[in-house]
Amino acid sequence: AYNDRLVAQLAAALQKDGWRVRLTRQSGQEMALGQRPALANRLKADVFLSIHHDSAQLQFLEKKQTENGEVYEATRPIRGYSLFVSGQNPQFRNSYCLAESLGEEILALGRPPTLHHAEAVEGENRPLLHQRLGIYQYDGLAVLRKTAMPAVLLEAGVLVDRTDEAYVSNPHNQQALVEAVTRALRPWRERLARSLASQRLTPCEAAATLPEPEIKPEAKPEKPGKKP
Repeated sequence: AYNDRLVAQLAAALQKDGWRVRLTRQSGQEMALGQRPALANRLKADVFLSIHHDSAQLQFLEKKQTENGEVYEATRPIRGYSLFVSGQNPQFRNSYCLAESLGEEILALGRPPTLHHAEAVEGENRPLLHQRLGIYQYDGLAVLRKTAMPAVLLEAGVLVDRTDEAYVSNPHNQQALVEAVTRALRPWRERLARSLASQRLTPCEAAATLPEPEIKPEAKPEKPGKKP
């Protein structure tokens, strides 16, 4: 429900800003992770943005009984957004540049990233490419490594943290995030228009300073965090 609400608002905002938006699935619809990049590739999409809400490893969670049943809650503060790119994406540098644009706009809202995905614990320990902006490298994510275009996964917030869950549930904060993402993508739409003749996305101006992907042996794909 969190993802669907945010995606519906974002899709409307992006369309109003001049993008042609295609969702990989509709609200309540299930689609395998491998089918999502396949659809984007088939449509020859210019940019792929995967929207999620985050969790944490079980060792940092405890069960709580509520009127709606059992839920998991974090035993310590784990708050903020995070961004993921894959070194196996053929447009890694452009993916990283897009993540950087998203991070700058979200950070400008006064919203810091969560850094728990970089901790040396089982299920995490992701290479942190940009600490201030919360950009991680996660090669095994199918929606990032199998897409032919620049691709970024955004975790909008951490639902198992009560404070962060309240933040992402607030309509004002949702609208602010939608506007931030729209601003971050606007230069990409303009750059695409300028490079239409070559049918190739012009690399960002800072491409020479972007990090090289940290190459690791292929691992079994998994999600950035278990969703409750």
